Amino acid sequence: MPKVKAASPSRRKKVTQAPAQAPPPAASSILFGLVMVVALIVTGAALLGGSLSKMEQRWANALDGVSRSLGISVARVEVIGLEHDPELARLIRDAAMIVPGENMFRADPHLLRRRVENTNRVEHVSVYRLWPDTVMIRVDAARPTALWYDGTDWRVVDSLGRPMQDQSVAAHADLLKASGDGAATALPALVSALADYPELLVRLERAQRISQRRWDLIFQTGLRVNLPADSGLDAGLARLASLEARRRISSLAVARLDLRISGRSTLSPAGEDQINREAA
Repeated sequence: MPKVKAASPSRRKKVTQAPAQAPPPAASSILFGLVMVVALIVTGAALLGGSLSKMEQRWANALDGVSRSLGISVARVEVIGLEHDPELARLIRDAAMIVPGENMFRADPHLLRRRVENTNRVEHVSVYRLWPDTVMIRVDAARPTALWYDGTDWRVVDSLGRPMQDQSVAAHADLLKASGDGAATALPALVSALADYPELLVRLERAQRISQRRWDLIFQTGLRVNLPADSGLDAGLARLASLEARRRISSLAVARLDLRISGRSTLSPAGEDQINREAA
């Protein structure tokens, strides 16, 4: 009977372990390193007898020099939207306070937009960096918005509430007419609010500013509507539009509609003595 050979012990496979990888540097370590770099710069400036502001200026100048050498410095500042008014375009360019040769990275669009908006000469300001070397400022010139009677003459008022000296009243006879102290500066908000109610605008004769805090609307039929104070302007117009849609209030024999008190409408029939016709 043949001998059965004993099975040889199985060889164990060696498991090779991958070398452990070092963990990525923690964010706190990176932040600490940046703080140390800044600290070294400040310390160096102090030891050299210079101030931090001078060091910052030198650093900024150095960056500007590098950006110029790399071709990413400001070469052009373009103002779009004022091609018809070169003088105003020049004023806007000056207000932005950015000059050719400045580092493009320092031309912060948000800062430049605020500078231009603070001129109160234009609206809808947008600023773009067009890499590598152009800053574009896009604006809309203030446009004729309403006609205001200043007590002596009618004047055209722009969308920022300023009288426009170079605009003819006759050329803008279709604009909303308004009168009263303080009406000019308050007109843009009224015009914007009325834009949502064309059915009211088509029947409106004029608006009158009362006590520099609210409006009366006078319709072609003679109806005078006392609107609430400016804080309730939108709500007052919504109530008026609702009454117009349901009852054609501007066509009724009504002399006055008082909407100054929220939730209450008071009608004065035509022919009655119109006391407090322009009440505050």
